[in-house]
Amino acid sequence: MANVLWISAGAIGAYFGGRLQQGGARVAVTLRSDYEAVKNNGFRISAAAGEFEFHPDGVYRSAAEYPGTPDYVVVTAKVLPEINVPELIRPAIKSKNTVIVLIQNGIGIEEAVAEAFPENELLSTVAYIGATRIGKGIVSQKGSQRLIMGKFGGGDSEKGRRLIELFKAAAVEAEYSDDVAYYRWKKLLWNTPFNTVSVLGGHLDTKQMCDRGPMEELCMKLMQETADVASSEGYSFSAADLSDNMEYTRNYPAYKTSMLVDYESGRPLEVDAILGNVCRIAKQNGVKVPHLDTCYALLQSVSPKG
Repeated sequence: MANVLWISAGAIGAYFGGRLQQGGARVAVTLRSDYEAVKNNGFRISAAAGEFEFHPDGVYRSAAEYPGTPDYVVVTAKVLPEINVPELIRPAIKSKNTVIVLIQNGIGIEEAVAEAFPENELLSTVAYIGATRIGKGIVSQKGSQRLIMGKFGGGDSEKGRRLIELFKAAAVEAEYSDDVAYYRWKKLLWNTPFNTVSVLGGHLDTKQMCDRGPMEELCMKLMQETADVASSEGYSFSAADLSDNMEYTRNYPAYKTSMLVDYESGRPLEVDAILGNVCRIAKQNGVKVPHLDTCYALLQSVSPKG
C-alpha cells in the first residue's frame, strides 16, 4: 500500500486526497486553518458524483510531524513568493525513493524543487477541477476532476503510472504523459487570460468574459500572446485551439475563476506562476507581449498582501 503525505490539503487536496485513499493508498495531510476541524471530523466533500467523507490516515500541522517515510509527497500549496515549497516538504524527504508530486498552477514552478532534491523523482501534474472550500473541512466540487501527470523533464515513470492507477481505481479521470509541459502550457492558454481579466475587469465570471465584446477581445489577445510564448518554447497551438478554448468557456456554466475567489477573499494571488513567469520567458526569448506585460503590472498592484 502506498504511503502518501499530502502537503497543504486545501479544497483540491481534500478532493484528490480523498479519492486517492479510496483507490487504496494511505493518505496523511498537513494543513493549517482547518486543522482542528479535520483532525476531529475529517473532510466532508460535496462532489459532482455524490457526497463522500475523507478521514485522513494522519492530520498534521507540518511535514516535520509526519512519523514515517512517505512513498509520495504531494503538494497542492498555492504558488506564492512567501511559500517556499522545498523548505515546506524538506522534513518529509528522508529517502531518495520518495517521489515528489506537484499539483499546482502555472509554468516554471518545478525548478526550485528539482534543484533542492536532485536525487528524488519529481512528477509535475496539471489538475482540471472546480473545488472550493465552503467551510471548515467542507469542500464543494463541481464539473471535471481530471489529472494529467508526467515526469519533470519528460520521459516515463513507473511510480508515476502507479499513482495514476490508484487515482483511476477511485474513478478519477487520470492519465500519464511523457511530455507534461505541453499540458502546462495548454492550461495556461485558459488560466492566463481568464484568471487575469476576472480580477482586473471588476469581478467578472466566465460568461461575462465571453461577451463577444471588449472583454472577450482582451482575453483572446492575452491567449494569443501566451500561445506565442509557448511556441518560443517549442509548444505550438493553432488559431483553432484558441477559438475552441473560448467556445468551450462560452458554453460552460458561468463561474468565478480561482484567482477571483482568492481576490474576493483577500488572499494573495498566484500572479507570478500564472502571468509573471510567462512574461519572463517572453523577455528571455525575445517575444513581444504588450498585453501580458500591462496586465502583469496591474495584477501585481491589486493582489492582496499575505
